[in-house]
Amino acid sequence: MDKRDTILRLRNARLEIGGTTLFSGLSMEARAGEIVLLAGRSGVGKSSLMHVISGYYPNEDAAVDCEQLEVAGHDLRGKSLLERTRYVRSVFQNARLSFAMATPYEEMLFCLENFCAPVHQMEERVMKQARACRIQPLLHREFALLSGGELQKVAFACASLVEAPLYLLDEPFANIDEESIPYFIERIKRWAGQGKAVCVIDHRLDFWDWVDRWYLLDERGTLQIIGVPLSAADTESLKENGLVGDLPPKSAKPEWRYPQREVLRLQDVSIFVSPDEPLVREINVRLHAGEMAALIGASGAGKTSFFRALLKQCPFRGSIELLGRPLGKVKKKELYASVGLVFQDPSLQFMAVRVSEEIRISFPHLPEAARQEWMGRFHFDAVQDVSPWLISQGQQRRLAFLTMACGDKKILLVDEPTYGQDFQHACLIMTLLQGLCRRGLACIFASHDRRFVNQFAHQVMRIRDGRMEVLCHA
Repeated sequence: MDKRDTILRLRNARLEIGGTTLFSGLSMEARAGEIVLLAGRSGVGKSSLMHVISGYYPNEDAAVDCEQLEVAGHDLRGKSLLERTRYVRSVFQNARLSFAMATPYEEMLFCLENFCAPVHQMEERVMKQARACRIQPLLHREFALLSGGELQKVAFACASLVEAPLYLLDEPFANIDEESIPYFIERIKRWAGQGKAVCVIDHRLDFWDWVDRWYLLDERGTLQIIGVPLSAADTESLKENGLVGDLPPKSAKPEWRYPQREVLRLQDVSIFVSPDEPLVREINVRLHAGEMAALIGASGAGKTSFFRALLKQCPFRGSIELLGRPLGKVKKKELYASVGLVFQDPSLQFMAVRVSEEIRISFPHLPEAARQEWMGRFHFDAVQDVSPWLISQGQQRRLAFLTMACGDKKILLVDEPTYGQDFQHACLIMTLLQGLCRRGLACIFASHDRRFVNQFAHQVMRIRDGRMEVLCHA
C-alpha cells in the first residue's frame, strides 16, 4: 500500500455510555506507514475511542454515531466486531480479557481458524510468531499461570498472526519489563515499514518521542494535535492534562523512626508454581516498618508469585516470619488483617455495584464529606455512580489502591501501582503510599517503571534467573 494513503479516517465521532456523552465531534486519521500516539489523562476516554474504531462499541450500554469511519477505504459503520478484525487488529490494555482459549497455543490456532487459514499452514505460522514474540516457553502454559507481561507478549503474537491495515495498541507495555520494550518497539516499526498504520495509547510519552504524530484527548473531550518535538504551548497542555511534571522528592530512609520493628523475614525461601522446579529460590529478605521496597524483574520472573507466597496462596519452602511469627502458624483471618494486596488485575477485588459504594464499604467509619474528598482527589466525581467494572483500567487501579490503603494493615503488597496511570495520578498513588509508610506501614511494590523505583524505594529486590538479590539502591 502506498505510504501516502490514509488508512484510518474518523470524522465527528460521538460516544454515549449509560446516557452520558463521553465525547463528540472527534476526528482523527492515520496514514499508511504512520505511527500515531493517543495520549490523555487516565479515564478521559482514550480506550473508548479505540473501542469505537475496533467495534467493541456500540453495544447495549453504548451508542455510537460517526459521520465517517473508514479503514483502508472500507466503511466500518454497521460492521460487527468480528467483521472488523479483518481490517483492525487490537492489543488490549488488559490482555487477559482478549483470550478465549486455555493456552497461548490454542488461542493462536483459534485466531487462525477464525480467518480460515489453511490447516497445513497453522502450526508453522504459530511457531513463527511464537519465536518472533519470544513466547515459545509459554505456548502450552495455561493463561491463568501467566504474568501480565507474558500475557501482553502473547497478545502481540496473536495480533501479528493475521495482517490488517490498522493496528490499535492500548498501553502495550504496561506490564512488560523495560528491557523487553525496545524489542517490541522494533516490531511496531516493522508493521509501519510494511505500510500498516499503528495507533498507540500510552501515558509513557518518553517511549514515543520518535513517532510521526501525537494526539491529546483532553478532559473536555477535545482531540488536539501535539507537535513533536514539543513546543512550549504543547508542553503546557500536556502538563495541564497530567501527562508530564516533576517527580516528588526522593523518599528518605526510615531507619531513624523504626530501627527495630522488623515486620517480615524470609530465610532460604523457594517458591514453586510446579511441584518439581522452583520459580524463585534462595530468597533472603527483611522488611521493616516504614520501609518501601521495590520488587523488579523481567515479565514472568516471579514477582506476583512472590506476593502470593506471602499470602499462603503459592507453595514455598523455607522460613517466612510475619511480625515475628512463622507464616504457617498465622491464621488466614489474621493474615489478611495484617497484609493487604492490590492485585495486578484490580477488577478481581471489587465487591460493590458503584464506585461510591466501594469506597463506603472500605471506609465505613469515615464521614461522608471525607469520602467525597477522597473521590475528588482521585478523580472519581464523574463516575461515582458507575460500576467499578465499567470504569477505565487506570481508574480501576486507583480505586483498588484506595480501598486497600484503608484499615490497620502492617504490610501492603502492591502489584504494578502505576499501571494505566498518567504521570500525575502515578505520582498521587506513590506519594500516598509514601505517606502511609511514614506512619509505619511497610510496603513492597512490584514495578517495571524505573522512574518511580528510583525515586521511592528504600531497597530494591530484583528477581533474575530464578534468584532474588537485594540491591542497596535502584
